[in-house]
Parts: sequence; C-alpha cells; structure tokens
Amino acid sequence: MESFRSSVNPGRSILIFMLFLNGIIYGLQFIANKWAADYGVPIFAYVFWYSLISGILLLILCFVLREVPKINLRSAIVFIIMGTTGIAAPIALLTWSASKLPAGVIGLVVVMSPVFTYIFSTLLRIEHFSWVRVVGILVGFGSVLLVYLPDASLPEPEKASWLLIALLAPIFFAATNVFAAMIRPPKVSSLALSSGILIGGSLIMLPIMIATGQEWLPPASNEYGNYALLIAIFVNLTIWWIFLEIVRNAGPVFFTTANYIIVLSSIGWGILILGEKPSIYIWGAVIMMFMGVFLVNYGRGVKKEVSSS
Repeated sequence: MESFRSSVNPGRSILIFMLFLNGIIYGLQFIANKWAADYGVPIFAYVFWYSLISGILLLILCFVLREVPKINLRSAIVFIIMGTTGIAAPIALLTWSASKLPAGVIGLVVVMSPVFTYIFSTLLRIEHFSWVRVVGILVGFGSVLLVYLPDASLPEPEKASWLLIALLAPIFFAATNVFAAMIRPPKVSSLALSSGILIGGSLIMLPIMIATGQEWLPPASNEYGNYALLIAIFVNLTIWWIFLEIVRNAGPVFFTTANYIIVLSSIGWGILILGEKPSIYIWGAVIMMFMGVFLVNYGRGVKKEVSSS
C-alpha cells in the first residue's frame, strides 16, 4: 500500500478518540445548517461555498504535502458522483429541512444511513442477507415512526412532512457508502479524496445555485449566517479526512459506531447552543435507533467492505 504524509497509523485507543472526535464535530453541521436556513443564507449557495472553500483549502494542503490527486476520467467521475451523493444532495436536503425540524431530530434521521447502506449492499450482493439485520432495519424505521408522531415529538403537527424530506438524506449517504466501496480510485490519499469529493460537490451545486437564482457571495448580512458558513467549513475540513483514515485503518464496520455519537452530538449541541428540549419520544427514538444500528452491525456477513457515514 502506498504511503502518504497525511496518513496515520494509530493504535486502537487513538482510533476510538478519532471516532468520537468525528462524531462530535459532525454534530455541529446541523447547528450550522439551521443557522444558515434561519438567517437567510441561500441553501444552494451555502452548500456551494462551504464545499468549495473547504475543498480548496484541503487541495492546498495536498500541494504542500505533495499528495495532489491525479485527475483522469475515472477519478473525476468518482469525485463528481461522491460529491453529489455525499454532499450536494443530502446537505441541501438537510439544510432545507433545518428551519422546520429540531437539530436533534435531523441528527437522528441521518443515523439511518447504515440501515440504507445495508439494504443497498444486500441488493447489490456486496453483503449477505441476514434476518438479524432485517430486524435491525425494522427497529430503525420504528424509531423514525416514533419521531413522526407530530403531536408529541415534533414542535408542530404540520412539520411531520419535513421529516420525510429529511429522510432522503441518509439514502444519499448510503449510496455514497456503497460507491466508496465499489469505485474508490486506487493510490489516492484520504486527504486528496476528501478534497476531490468536496470540490466535486461544489461543481454540482454551482449550476443549481445559478439556475435557482441563489447567486450569493459571502459574507452574510448577519453574524449567524457567517457563523454557519465558518462552522460548515471547519466541519468539512476535518470529518472527511478523519472518516477516510478510520476506515483505512480499522475498516468501515468500526466507523459505523460514529453514527451513535453523531445522534447524541446533534442532540447535545442542540440543547447547548439552541436551547432545544427533546421530548420523551425523541429519547425513545434514540434508544430504538441504537438498537437498530447495533443489530444491523451484529448480523453482518460482509463480502466486500462498505463504509458508513
């Protein structure tokens, strides 16, 4: 395996620390999305700018470390596809839903990605069928239904439909996971791949931003809009590299545990920063989601590794 300067080969304890760090940082993305939506930053422009800026900053680091990704047709297609399914489509959906749903609920929805990953992996015969995993999938969907009870768990009954829109995001994340296992370019560092995915996502967002009339140049007209952009840039500068390095060292199944941390992190940041007060139904859904993701991983019969976001 080719060695890169940005690569790390940590022990188990450091990997666990990286796992928690990734989940805690990722939880901030939902706060940034909510601020962007609430304070008038155009959704598509927001995703375009933070993807482009963080991707360029990582690319500069690639030049410094001499890890610039080789651009050919295959790698370009991978960057565009994974940029679309991993950033452009799901983050636009989550940001669109952010002004309608609590950050904790958004975080809970995102943790469905390993469930959808297993569904896709089974259909594509990347993994073997397992009844234990099927039960886990049903428990996972049950947790979403628990949140879907609008009169108890969501702030207003009419916001339940936004939950269904947000549920499209983990489907895109799951597609990214499968693509990462099937089409990742060889001899590309995690840093270079992170940069390519982010820039690929921004290239997809550019025509969408223009077509929808959302041309917008930073800075925002208020401080919270600027905070949203800065936080999103910071999050994406870190989580992609950490994610890819954990998977490289310990495999995608080990990284799946980060989904638990992301849920708790999003709820915790929502309480700490936004003053949200999750209902008992939300906490019940968290417990069910933990059970579902555990069962999906407990019953694994992997044929080919698939990463999880």
